[in-house]
Amino acid sequence: MRNVFNMGQNNITSFPIPKTFGIVCYLCLILISHSVSFTQEDINGLDEIGARLLKKVDPSVVTIQHEKGLGSGFIISPDGYIITNGHVISLLDRDSEDPKEVARFITVIMSDEKRYRAKVIGHSLDPDVALLKIEPEQTLSAIDLGDSDLVRAGNRVYAYGSPGGLKRTLTAGILSNIERIDLGTFTRVFQTDAPINPGNSGGPLLNEKGEVIGMNTYGGRGEGIGFAIQVNVIKVLKEHFLKYGRFRKSDLPVCFWQHLDDNLSFAFGIDKGILINFVEDGSYINQAGLQTGDIITEIDGQKVSARTEAEISDITWNLTIREVGNPITLKIARPVIPLSGTKKASFTEHIIETMLLEDEPAVEFGWQLGELKELRYDDLGLGVKEITAMTQYYYELPHRKGVRVVRAQPNSAASRADIQIRDIITSINNQPINHIRDFQKEIEKSLSERMKFIPLVIQRCNFTVKTALKPFYDLAPTNKPRKKILVCLPSQEAEHFELVRRFLITNGAQYLLASDTENVTTFDNIVIKIGITFGEILSFNYDGIILMTGKNVKDYWNHPDVLRIVKYCLGNKKAIGAIGGASLAIINADPQASGKKLTTAEEYSSVMLEKKANYTGKEVQVDGLIITTTGFDNKTVKTFLNSYKDVLIGLSD
Repeated sequence: MRNVFNMGQNNITSFPIPKTFGIVCYLCLILISHSVSFTQEDINGLDEIGARLLKKVDPSVVTIQHEKGLGSGFIISPDGYIITNGHVISLLDRDSEDPKEVARFITVIMSDEKRYRAKVIGHSLDPDVALLKIEPEQTLSAIDLGDSDLVRAGNRVYAYGSPGGLKRTLTAGILSNIERIDLGTFTRVFQTDAPINPGNSGGPLLNEKGEVIGMNTYGGRGEGIGFAIQVNVIKVLKEHFLKYGRFRKSDLPVCFWQHLDDNLSFAFGIDKGILINFVEDGSYINQAGLQTGDIITEIDGQKVSARTEAEISDITWNLTIREVGNPITLKIARPVIPLSGTKKASFTEHIIETMLLEDEPAVEFGWQLGELKELRYDDLGLGVKEITAMTQYYYELPHRKGVRVVRAQPNSAASRADIQIRDIITSINNQPINHIRDFQKEIEKSLSERMKFIPLVIQRCNFTVKTALKPFYDLAPTNKPRKKILVCLPSQEAEHFELVRRFLITNGAQYLLASDTENVTTFDNIVIKIGITFGEILSFNYDGIILMTGKNVKDYWNHPDVLRIVKYCLGNKKAIGAIGGASLAIINADPQASGKKLTTAEEYSSVMLEKKANYTGKEVQVDGLIITTTGFDNKTVKTFLNSYKDVLIGLSD
């Protein structure tokens, strides 16, 4: 069930789009204020309550740093669970294939300056909440969580955090509004005039008892106000993260509802309820009996009504957080005779019994990054995303079959085929494409067969366009053997594996996966079976190897079969690529290789130096036939792969 507040529309046949709230405005919480803020060392100007709060909560508030940002957080359990904003630990990279990508190296800095590496248990960008876990050396001081349903506008509040990561700051103010729903956020947020400084994202908003009633999240763009997420929302997401690793939302697709304000109430001739202003024909809830223009009067036997946008927001939230799969009963009033000058409106009552389904991933819109992963083939210059119900409505697409083009790079195979952003690819090589798995299967089948031209059918607005992709196949030159690559994986969670796999397929290489595990999971949870174990590789007819990295990369630093393969490559002019910590296997295979220029992940740099290797620390290092990378992010790995390709092309056949 979708909330369509904020649009000021009473046309029940429309499906308005919710306003968006720029992610840019809350990245740093830039809130300009001339109010005085006080550090822990200077509390002379604070009132007695503020001074007491500062002393009480300081051990529970932390600074959070990672490779691309910083913010604040607060400890909620003695064993090391920490709450912060989702955007604090998100990379928020619009060029990323996964909009939910988080930082890899998150450090939590305690009030006593102790530092811990943190693991992300779960996170969401809307509501903007994340749950982290550290392994502390001792029991921690957990902050008290209050009840945000009990707060009232005018209550005195205190915002606490560590702006700039340099010092802790406590500022005071009041809750000036507790029903702000016009920011495009999923729930109501609190508005406060307590100064919130850059870097305070994720810090607690406290009441006078020192209880958390919210989390400082959004800045007010210099308006002298800031916004905080309700603590009761945080509590719900925390439980979802612990149970599912994500926020698992319930929905009744596909319909939209809105509050029944005084004007609509008069127009429909009914006092209370919730107006259904759009139901998709043939949708799940439509098949259950709901129709456009219906008015919900009860949910599971409880009367419901929404006169304001804040009230409809609360009802939507209460439905969203119910367990997926739960039954739900709706009592509706369906207009029969509309209200007119002399006639009184009449209704028929209906009972709809159905079940809550899991909501689709959010689509990107405006500055909202959404949750849909992009399936990208960089060497084709092409990226696509699944078409969801909300994608169809937001982008006014003619139908839901196919995949939506979200990337068509200039001077690429995609652009030469005149593929454009927002095109819908509905067929590949005469095979229908209904969803993204169909696309991946058919495009990779065509690439694996090295088809010179891959026929496509595209829906562009109301037109059908036929075209063809012409891949370059740099690693499968005409009239020459394809390059053969052995890809060594340390675990099922090999980092950047999808990037490497798609790179090799798109460039026409023949590759074999080798590992002591049985399979590996790829895009959209597709499982690929491993071709061979390390010990089964008795002869070597490959042009090169790529050593992947992962959580247990140390296991094959000294794996005898891996070292045997690497040593063979070193002595027989084969291209050797290593990502992250995997580069240590090169030195262990042949100590003389330590004279080569190498790099590795920062966390393993000390090991590289202990072995007296020629460690450069560069993101990508090429020395002859050896190519290594830190594996810092996808952008770095793509640079590494292009360098590896250049080395392979330079090898004599």
